[in-house]
Amino acid sequence: MATTRQSRAQPRSASAGHQVFLSYSGEDAFEASLLQYAIEQMLADQNATVWTYQRDQARDERNIGKSLKDRVRESSATIFLVSPSTLDTGAAQWMELAYADAYNVPTFVILHRLTFNELTSRERGVPPLLLESQCNASAEWRNVVESLRLRIVARANRESRRKS
Repeated sequence: MATTRQSRAQPRSASAGHQVFLSYSGEDAFEASLLQYAIEQMLADQNATVWTYQRDQARDERNIGKSLKDRVRESSATIFLVSPSTLDTGAAQWMELAYADAYNVPTFVILHRLTFNELTSRERGVPPLLLESQCNASAEWRNVVESLRLRIVARANRESRRKS
């Protein structure tokens, strides 16, 4: 079972659909697009879509920051792809992680070309509350998808019971 980063914030309101937000550094766009495609294919039976800023954010949006917050808040989960380039230029990614935490959105952290020790050896630029138990090696991405499936099914069941 993949590990997830769970927030301590108050529970968020339920929203329709099964949107997953994928956060990544621009230098990891190729790997992120492969992951996005794989997740959408593996979770097609759950009607899950993986949303990314690069592919899905409207460029004419007047308030991109508010739109991003809203999309993260509406997500069933977020996947945070952390790589060495995140550490060099990832301020936006750390903000996306903060949004997910603030809205109590479960976040799966995937370490790509990076170990937890390498991540934490940096003196600055890494959120202090990111724990090793919350991180998954990139080789474990399929476990992350299966854990994501379980969360989506559980959420759908809760929403179904609530409507009945």
